[in-house]
Amino acid sequence: MENNRFLKIVIVALLLINIGVLSYVWMGAHNGPPGDGRPPRPDVFGYLCKELQLDDVQTKQYAALRDEHHQAMQSIQHKSHQLRDRFFDMLHVSPVDSVAIKNMSDSIAHTQEQIELVTFYHFQKVRAILRPDQQKHFDSIIQETLSMMAPAPPRN
Repeated sequence: MENNRFLKIVIVALLLINIGVLSYVWMGAHNGPPGDGRPPRPDVFGYLCKELQLDDVQTKQYAALRDEHHQAMQSIQHKSHQLRDRFFDMLHVSPVDSVAIKNMSDSIAHTQEQIELVTFYHFQKVRAILRPDQQKHFDSIIQETLSMMAPAPPRN
C-alpha cells in the first residue's frame, strides 16, 4: 500500500515538472526575439535619415535609391544562391571536374563582386543627394552604416 502511494507521489511530481517545463518553453518562445531567434536587422534607412537630417525631398530621393538598390541586390543574391546550389551539387559528380569547379567558384566570386559594386554605387548616389555639410557627416558614419548592413554572424 505504501509503495503505491509513493508511486502516485512520484507520478504527480513528474507531471508537475513536465507541465512546468512545457510552460517555460512555450512562454519563452513568445517572449523571445521574433523570427529565427536573431535580433532584427537595424533600420539603415531610418538611421541615415535621422543622422543626416534629410529633408522631405532628400528622403524621397533616398527612398527611391533604397528601393532600386534592394531590387538589384535581390536579383544578384538570387543568382548567387542558384550558383551555390549548382556548385555544391557537383559534390555528387565523380570524377571531379576541377575546371568546372573553378569556373563555378569564379562565377560565385563574380556575384559577390557585383554585390560590392552595387552597394558602392548606391552609397555614391546617396552621397550625391546630400548638401556639403551632410556629406561630411555621411563620410564620418558610412563605415558604421556598412557594418549595420553586414550579415549577422552565424549562430552556434
